[in-house]
Amino acid sequence: MNRAFRKRLQRLADSPPAISHATELQATVDTLYAQQYLRTLAILQTLTSDNASSVAKNLAEALRQASDQAQQTAARLYPQAIQPIQCRSGCSWCCYEQLQVHILDAVAVAASLSSPLDYRLETRDSHEIRRIFRPCPFLSEEQTCTVYKHRPLPCRAHHSVDAERCRQAVENQDPERQVPMHIRYYSFPGLPQEATLKVFEEMGIDHRPVVLGLAVAALTRDFEKITADWLSGGPAFEECIVLNC
Repeated sequence: MNRAFRKRLQRLADSPPAISHATELQATVDTLYAQQYLRTLAILQTLTSDNASSVAKNLAEALRQASDQAQQTAARLYPQAIQPIQCRSGCSWCCYEQLQVHILDAVAVAASLSSPLDYRLETRDSHEIRRIFRPCPFLSEEQTCTVYKHRPLPCRAHHSVDAERCRQAVENQDPERQVPMHIRYYSFPGLPQEATLKVFEEMGIDHRPVVLGLAVAALTRDFEKITADWLSGGPAFEECIVLNC
């Protein structure tokens, strides 16, 4: 990590996101965001020329923990949202799409795998991807997630209050499918990711969405090299980036 990188980190740390106390809800939202913003900066402060893979894993784990905390906060704020959720183990209608995620989601999944992933996709266009209804590469024959603990943010945040509509969308291969959910409850787990991506943007680290399978496949081929290039501002994920999103 060069001197300019450290100076930018320090500048961001010296001017953290403001917390508004206009309402209790706004203060909660701002606090979740600010905490993850500063946590991301602190982890990046540990980056050296030879520990990028560890830093990437730490960033992914910190984001997972923060997203889980944000979801717990949402559950306290909106307890009514929990009751109608129909998602259960073995219900996998939402797993028949090629996920568009952010890089740390791919890092978390790749770090959990013990062997390389062989995955190919004929398009990276965001509109065309929605028309592909093949199983997620991490969906088992028993219709359960094989990387559940490390599942991406969309999988953590999305929930359905009408599993029948989810089934119909997949069976009809509807590219405009919409998961019926409690929107406010859904939005909370994404707050820490927004904060992390803002730091990446300001530090010149690629924060564009990627196709999950492509990014994980790339990472499992050479995790250390790709994470080092990525955190140094390089284009390591250029061939995994979602187009026209």
